[in-house]
Amino acid sequence: MSPFFDFTCLVTPAAALTLAAVYMTAAVFSGLSGFGFSAIGCLSLLVLPPQLGIAVLMALSLLTQAFSLGSLWGELRRHAGPWHRRDGVLPYLVGGTVGMPLGLQILAVAGAAELTACLGGLLVAYAAWALFKPATLRLAEGAPSPQRSFLVGAAGGIVGGFSAFPGSALLVWNSLHGVGKQQGRALTQPFILWMQLVGLAVLALARPQLFSHSFWMILAAAAPVALLGNGAGIAIYRRTGDVGYRQITLAALGLAGAGLLLKVALAP
Repeated sequence: MSPFFDFTCLVTPAAALTLAAVYMTAAVFSGLSGFGFSAIGCLSLLVLPPQLGIAVLMALSLLTQAFSLGSLWGELRRHAGPWHRRDGVLPYLVGGTVGMPLGLQILAVAGAAELTACLGGLLVAYAAWALFKPATLRLAEGAPSPQRSFLVGAAGGIVGGFSAFPGSALLVWNSLHGVGKQQGRALTQPFILWMQLVGLAVLALARPQLFSHSFWMILAAAAPVALLGNGAGIAIYRRTGDVGYRQITLAALGLAGAGLLLKVALAP
Protein backbone atom coordinates (compact mmCIF):
# COMPACT_ATOMS: atom_id res chain seq x y z
CA MET A 1 0.00 0.00 0.00
CA SER A 2 1.16 3.53 -0.71
CA PRO A 3 2.62 5.23 2.40
CA PHE A 4 0.50 8.28 1.61
CA PHE A 5 -2.97 7.05 0.82
CA ASP A 6 -4.98 4.01 -0.18
CA PHE A 7 -7.67 5.38 -2.47
CA THR A 8 -9.90 2.35 -1.92
CA CYS A 9 -10.91 3.82 1.46
CA LEU A 10 -13.08 6.32 -0.41
CA VAL A 11 -15.33 3.66 -1.88
CA THR A 12 -16.83 3.02 1.55
CA PRO A 13 -20.03 5.02 2.06
CA ALA A 14 -19.02 6.07 5.58
CA ALA A 15 -15.69 7.56 4.43
CA ALA A 16 -17.24 9.37 1.46
CA LEU A 17 -20.08 10.82 3.57
CA THR A 18 -17.66 11.90 6.29
CA LEU A 19 -15.48 13.78 3.82
CA ALA A 20 -18.50 15.38 2.14
CA ALA A 21 -19.90 16.54 5.49
CA VAL A 22 -16.53 17.92 6.65
CA TYR A 23 -15.84 19.80 3.43
CA MET A 24 -19.37 21.19 3.23
CA THR A 25 -19.29 22.42 6.83
CA ALA A 26 -15.83 23.91 6.38
CA ALA A 27 -16.90 25.72 3.21
CA VAL A 28 -20.01 27.20 4.85
CA PHE A 29 -17.98 28.63 7.73
CA SER A 30 -15.29 29.84 5.34
CA GLY A 31 -17.87 31.72 3.30
CA LEU A 32 -19.37 33.14 6.49
CA SER A 33 -16.14 34.28 8.16
CA GLY A 34 -13.53 34.57 5.41
CA PHE A 35 -11.30 31.94 7.02
CA GLY A 36 -11.53 28.57 8.69
CA PHE A 37 -11.90 26.18 5.77
CA SER A 38 -8.70 24.31 6.55
CA ALA A 39 -9.16 24.64 10.30
CA ILE A 40 -12.53 22.91 10.24
CA GLY A 41 -11.64 20.82 7.20
CA CYS A 42 -8.73 19.27 9.08
CA LEU A 43 -11.31 16.87 10.50
CA SER A 44 -10.87 15.16 7.14
CA LEU A 45 -7.63 13.84 8.66
CA LEU A 46 -9.85 11.40 10.54
CA VAL A 47 -10.20 9.72 7.12
CA LEU A 48 -7.15 10.85 5.14
CA PRO A 49 -3.46 10.66 6.13
CA PRO A 50 -2.04 14.03 7.19
CA GLN A 51 0.24 14.89 4.28
CA LEU A 52 -2.23 14.17 1.49
CA GLY A 53 -5.08 15.57 3.58
CA ILE A 54 -3.23 18.88 4.04
CA ALA A 55 -2.51 19.10 0.29
CA VAL A 56 -6.20 18.61 -0.49
CA LEU A 57 -7.15 21.22 2.11
CA MET A 58 -4.76 23.73 0.56
CA ALA A 59 -6.27 23.20 -2.87
CA LEU A 60 -9.86 23.43 -1.63
CA SER A 61 -9.05 26.47 0.50
CA LEU A 62 -7.52 28.15 -2.54
CA LEU A 63 -10.65 27.39 -4.54
CA THR A 64 -13.08 28.64 -1.91
CA GLN A 65 -11.01 31.75 -1.11
CA ALA A 66 -10.89 32.71 -4.79
CA PHE A 67 -14.64 32.18 -5.10
CA SER A 68 -15.41 34.08 -1.89
CA LEU A 69 -13.08 36.99 -2.62
CA GLY A 70 -14.46 37.31 -6.14
CA SER A 71 -18.03 37.28 -4.85
CA LEU A 72 -17.41 39.87 -2.12
CA TRP A 73 -14.82 42.10 -3.78
CA GLY A 74 -17.35 44.81 -4.53
CA GLU A 75 -18.13 45.01 -0.81
CA LEU A 76 -14.55 44.67 0.47
CA ARG A 77 -12.80 46.87 -2.08
CA ARG A 78 -13.31 50.09 -0.15
CA HIS A 79 -11.70 48.47 2.92
CA ALA A 80 -8.74 47.06 0.97
CA GLY A 81 -7.24 50.35 -0.17
CA PRO A 82 -4.95 50.96 2.86
CA TRP A 83 -3.51 47.45 2.56
CA HIS A 84 -2.08 48.23 -0.88
CA ARG A 85 0.60 50.46 0.62
CA ARG A 86 4.08 49.20 1.51
CA ASP A 87 3.00 49.08 5.17
CA GLY A 88 -0.19 47.20 4.27
CA VAL A 89 -0.68 43.77 2.79
CA LEU A 90 2.67 43.50 1.00
CA PRO A 91 4.86 42.89 4.11
CA TYR A 92 2.42 40.18 5.26
CA LEU A 93 2.66 38.46 1.87
CA VAL A 94 6.45 38.64 1.84
CA GLY A 95 6.70 37.30 5.39
CA GLY A 96 4.27 34.51 4.65
CA THR A 97 6.21 33.53 1.55
CA VAL A 98 9.41 33.28 3.60
CA GLY A 99 7.75 31.31 6.41
CA MET A 100 5.80 28.84 4.27
CA PRO A 101 8.77 26.58 3.31
CA LEU A 102 9.69 26.15 6.99
CA GLY A 103 6.13 25.13 7.79
CA LEU A 104 6.14 22.64 4.92
CA GLN A 105 9.40 21.17 6.22
CA ILE A 106 7.71 20.64 9.59
CA LEU A 107 4.89 18.88 7.73
CA ALA A 108 7.38 16.63 5.93
CA VAL A 109 9.28 15.46 9.02
CA ALA A 110 6.56 15.34 11.68
CA GLY A 111 4.87 12.05 12.50
CA ALA A 112 1.14 11.67 11.97
CA ALA A 113 0.25 11.67 15.68
CA GLU A 114 2.45 14.67 16.49
CA LEU A 115 1.13 16.67 13.55
CA THR A 116 -2.49 15.88 14.38
CA ALA A 117 -2.00 16.81 18.05
CA CYS A 118 -0.32 20.07 17.05
CA LEU A 119 -3.21 20.98 14.78
CA GLY A 120 -5.78 20.17 17.43
CA GLY A 121 -3.99 22.10 20.16
CA LEU A 122 -3.58 25.12 17.89
CA LEU A 123 -7.27 25.27 17.06
CA VAL A 124 -8.50 24.76 20.62
CA ALA A 125 -6.09 27.35 22.02
CA TYR A 126 -6.96 29.97 19.41
CA ALA A 127 -10.71 29.46 19.73
CA ALA A 128 -10.63 29.57 23.54
CA TRP A 129 -8.44 32.68 23.59
CA ALA A 130 -10.53 34.54 21.02
CA LEU A 131 -13.85 33.64 22.67
CA PHE A 132 -12.93 34.42 26.27
CA LYS A 133 -10.33 37.16 26.12
CA PRO A 134 -11.46 40.49 27.64
CA ALA A 135 -13.05 42.76 25.07
CA THR A 136 -10.77 45.56 26.27
CA LEU A 137 -7.60 43.55 25.55
CA ARG A 138 -6.09 45.37 22.59
CA LEU A 139 -2.63 46.46 21.62
CA ALA A 140 -1.92 50.15 21.70
CA GLU A 141 -2.20 51.75 18.32
CA GLY A 142 1.08 52.85 16.81
CA ALA A 143 2.64 53.80 13.53
CA PRO A 144 2.38 51.04 10.89
CA SER A 145 5.49 48.87 10.89
CA PRO A 146 6.44 46.82 7.80
CA GLN A 147 8.86 44.80 9.97
CA ARG A 148 6.12 43.85 12.41
CA SER A 149 3.76 43.00 9.59
CA PHE A 150 6.49 40.86 8.02
CA LEU A 151 6.91 38.86 11.25
CA VAL A 152 3.16 38.32 11.61
CA GLY A 153 3.00 37.17 8.00
CA ALA A 154 5.97 34.84 8.53
CA ALA A 155 4.23 33.27 11.53
CA GLY A 156 1.15 32.75 9.39
CA GLY A 157 3.25 31.16 6.64
CA ILE A 158 4.90 28.71 9.07
CA VAL A 159 1.58 27.68 10.59
CA GLY A 160 -0.01 27.49 7.15
CA GLY A 161 2.77 25.25 5.87
CA PHE A 162 2.10 22.45 8.34
CA SER A 163 -1.60 23.04 9.01
CA ALA A 164 -3.06 24.75 5.89
CA PHE A 165 -4.38 27.43 8.31
CA PRO A 166 -2.20 30.46 7.42
CA GLY A 167 -4.76 33.04 8.49
CA SER A 168 -4.48 32.17 12.20
CA ALA A 169 -1.64 34.61 12.98
CA LEU A 170 -3.35 37.48 11.17
CA LEU A 171 -6.65 36.74 12.88
CA VAL A 172 -5.05 36.94 16.32
CA TRP A 173 -3.19 40.12 15.33
CA ASN A 174 -6.35 41.75 13.96
CA SER A 175 -8.27 40.77 17.07
CA LEU A 176 -5.64 42.33 19.32
CA HIS A 177 -5.92 45.55 17.34
CA GLY A 178 -9.71 45.53 17.19
CA VAL A 179 -9.80 45.46 13.39
CA GLY A 180 -13.38 45.36 12.09
CA LYS A 181 -14.91 42.45 10.25
CA GLN A 182 -14.83 43.83 6.72
CA GLN A 183 -11.44 45.49 7.05
CA GLY A 184 -9.95 42.34 8.55
CA ARG A 185 -11.49 40.23 5.83
CA ALA A 186 -10.07 42.52 3.14
CA LEU A 187 -6.62 41.69 4.56
CA THR A 188 -6.86 38.06 5.57
CA GLN A 189 -8.54 36.71 2.44
CA PRO A 190 -5.87 37.91 -0.02
CA PHE A 191 -3.20 36.67 2.42
CA ILE A 192 -4.76 33.21 2.74
CA LEU A 193 -5.26 33.02 -1.03
CA TRP A 194 -1.60 33.86 -1.66
CA MET A 195 -0.35 31.48 1.02
CA GLN A 196 -2.27 28.55 -0.44
CA LEU A 197 -0.81 29.34 -3.86
CA VAL A 198 2.71 29.42 -2.42
CA GLY A 199 2.16 26.28 -0.37
CA LEU A 200 0.81 24.28 -3.29
CA ALA A 201 3.66 25.45 -5.53
CA VAL A 202 6.29 24.42 -2.97
CA LEU A 203 4.60 21.08 -2.37
CA ALA A 204 4.40 20.41 -6.10
CA LEU A 205 8.16 20.99 -6.41
CA ALA A 206 9.24 19.22 -3.22
CA ARG A 207 6.74 16.34 -2.98
CA PRO A 208 5.20 15.77 -6.40
CA GLN A 209 4.11 12.26 -5.35
CA LEU A 210 1.35 13.84 -3.25
CA PHE A 211 -0.34 15.06 -6.42
CA SER A 212 -1.22 11.59 -7.55
CA HIS A 213 -4.36 10.18 -9.11
CA SER A 214 -5.84 9.95 -5.61
CA PHE A 215 -5.31 13.67 -4.96
CA TRP A 216 -7.01 14.72 -8.19
CA MET A 217 -9.91 12.31 -7.68
CA ILE A 218 -10.54 13.63 -4.17
CA LEU A 219 -10.26 17.23 -5.34
CA ALA A 220 -12.63 16.70 -8.28
CA ALA A 221 -15.21 15.06 -6.03
CA ALA A 222 -14.89 17.62 -3.23
CA ALA A 223 -14.79 20.83 -5.30
CA PRO A 224 -18.54 21.02 -6.10
CA VAL A 225 -19.39 20.34 -2.45
CA ALA A 226 -16.96 23.03 -1.27
CA LEU A 227 -18.24 25.64 -3.74
CA LEU A 228 -21.84 24.93 -2.82
CA GLY A 229 -21.09 25.29 0.89
CA ASN A 230 -19.03 28.42 0.32
CA GLY A 231 -21.87 30.04 -1.58
CA ALA A 232 -24.22 29.25 1.28
CA GLY A 233 -21.79 30.75 3.79
CA ILE A 234 -21.49 33.96 1.76
CA ALA A 235 -25.28 34.24 1.65
CA ILE A 236 -25.42 33.87 5.46
CA TYR A 237 -22.64 36.46 5.85
CA ARG A 238 -24.59 39.01 3.84
CA ARG A 239 -27.79 38.43 5.80
CA THR A 240 -26.51 38.23 9.37
CA GLY A 241 -23.79 40.88 9.51
CA ASP A 242 -21.91 40.95 12.81
CA VAL A 243 -24.53 39.24 14.99
CA GLY A 244 -23.21 35.94 16.32
CA TYR A 245 -21.14 35.05 13.26
CA ARG A 246 -17.79 35.32 15.03
CA GLN A 247 -18.83 33.23 18.05
CA ILE A 248 -20.29 30.47 15.89
CA THR A 249 -17.17 30.26 13.75
CA LEU A 250 -14.78 30.19 16.70
CA ALA A 251 -16.84 27.51 18.43
CA ALA A 252 -16.63 25.38 15.29
CA LEU A 253 -12.84 25.82 15.17
CA GLY A 254 -12.56 24.72 18.79
CA LEU A 255 -14.70 21.63 18.15
CA ALA A 256 -12.55 20.71 15.16
CA GLY A 257 -9.42 20.90 17.30
CA ALA A 258 -11.02 18.89 20.09
CA GLY A 259 -11.94 16.17 17.60
CA LEU A 260 -8.35 15.88 16.45
CA LEU A 261 -7.03 15.74 20.01
CA LEU A 262 -9.56 13.00 20.79
CA LYS A 263 -8.39 11.06 17.74
CA VAL A 264 -4.82 11.14 19.04
CA ALA A 265 -5.90 10.18 22.57
CA LEU A 266 -7.88 7.15 21.33
CA ALA A 267 -5.20 5.95 18.91
CA PRO A 268 -3.66 2.57 19.86
